[in-house]
Amino acid sequence: MGRYPTAEQGLDALVTKPTFENERLGDKWNGPYVKPGTKLEDAWGNKIKYEPIDNTDESNKNGPRYKLYSVGPDGQPDTADDIKAREPNTDSTGAGTTKSD
Repeated sequence: MGRYPTAEQGLDALVTKPTFENERLGDKWNGPYVKPGTKLEDAWGNKIKYEPIDNTDESNKNGPRYKLYSVGPDGQPDTADDIKAREPNTDSTGAGTTKSD
């Protein structure tokens, strides 16, 4: 559709047609975009978390447009067992690199 889901729509927008303020945009939804029966959950039954990222900020212009993560086995956000995708980092040349631990 030319854009990522909003935070309110989340990953459910891949399965169920979300409500759009602009009806013409809603007419472009051609989902579901994942196979029927696909669970948008982690191995512990928690929903996969999705957060869009503002790419208009110069510090993240070439970075990812969203974060996907799991709250891990304890089901609590922001704890040591959370599972997060590695976020790209850019050096002074603008070339993408990966953060090291």
